[in-house]
This record gives sequence, C-alpha cells and structure tokens, in this order.
Amino acid sequence: MPIRVLIADPQPLFCEALADGLRRWGGFDVVGWTTDEREADRRADSCDIVLSETDLAPGSGFSLARRAGGRRAIVILTRRPVGEVLLDAVAAGAMGCVGHDTGLAGLVRLVSQAAGGTFTVDPAALRDALQRVRASRDGVGAIAPALASLSAREREVLRLLARGLSNEAIGNELYLSAHTVRTHVAKILKKLGAHSRADAARAAVKAGEADSDVRVLRFEGPDLKRV
Repeated sequence: MPIRVLIADPQPLFCEALADGLRRWGGFDVVGWTTDEREADRRADSCDIVLSETDLAPGSGFSLARRAGGRRAIVILTRRPVGEVLLDAVAAGAMGCVGHDTGLAGLVRLVSQAAGGTFTVDPAALRDALQRVRASRDGVGAIAPALASLSAREREVLRLLARGLSNEAIGNELYLSAHTVRTHVAKILKKLGAHSRADAARAAVKAGEADSDVRVLRFEGPDLKRV
C-alpha cells in the first residue's frame, strides 16, 4: 500500500512542488498540504506521515509532534541545519528530521523508514547534533550569567522560544511582528553567546528562566536522555 503523506509548510509553492515530486516518484499517496499547524493537526489522522516544517504558524512542527504523542508519525522539515534542530525534534517525539537541502531520493528513503517505525535522520546531521550537545554542555555555565543582561521583553521571548514556539507564534503571544521577534532572538543569541535557539533554551531552563515543564535533552555517554 502507498504511504499516505500530509505536507505542512508555510510556503505553498514548496508544498505543491514536494507533493508533485512524491506523486511522480511512486509509492506515496499525498493526501494534501497545508500552511497551518492547526489544520495539519486536524488532518493528521488521515495519513501515515506528516512532513512538517519547524516554523509553522500558529505554533511549530515541534508543537505538532508533541500533541501527536507518538500516535502519529511526524517528520520535521527544516530550512535550518538539521543538527541545530534535531534534539528538539527528538524531545518533541518526532520520528525524524530532514533538511530542505536533502534531495528527493534521500527524502523518500528517510520518509519510508519513518513510516516503518524507524527514527530517521542523516548520519552527518546526527554527528553535527552530538557535537552541538557537547559544545552546549561545556558552555552552559558561561551562558547562564549572561541571562542577567537580557531586557524584560527579551526574557519573555526567551521563555516562549524555550517552549518550542516559532517566531510567528511568539509574535502572536506578545503582539509583535515576526520581524521584531527575529530581532529579539538575534539579540538573545548574541548576548548569551548561544549558537542556536536550542542552546539558548537549554541555558534558560538550567538557569530557571524558562518554565520547568520545558523538555530539554542532555548527553550522558552514549545515551540521549530527556530531563
């Protein structure tokens, strides 16, 4: 039987192109596409795999995966380096993480593995993610004191960022434009010396700046564990 796929991405042109590519490849039944996270959540039960971009209004691909709770297979699509968002995808319960720079053949292979119940990611992206974990673990102590330099608004943005919200979703919460949120995020990363949103979120949780129910990953020997 063909693998039923739903595509969720903020760019309609990308959705249409990917849907056409999967249909032409064969073995896939693209049930549709959407630019809205809430619609993706409503339609997820009609498919085997949801390919969801990280930045998907009003929440994110991560929040979609968290709500799925393992009942549906969510594969995260990202325009950012996969190693930067992979641990967030794992923490959210996604079944894989794929970059937009992946060719169609690679995407087909990874999606097929995820549909079979196997967590899927490119090995190079996994190595990158583990290197980021080690660097983050070594640098959290240096990042935490810098939290005191954040403005009140930047602290609000950081707390929402740590919950996995996209720039648009943060803007909706704080009545800010996505452009203004991007500016705040850039300043936060610079002040904290963080390499990514995930690094900043982990530092915030460890320093008590983010809600205690935010899930962060730590690296202990060969195992990735949720804390």
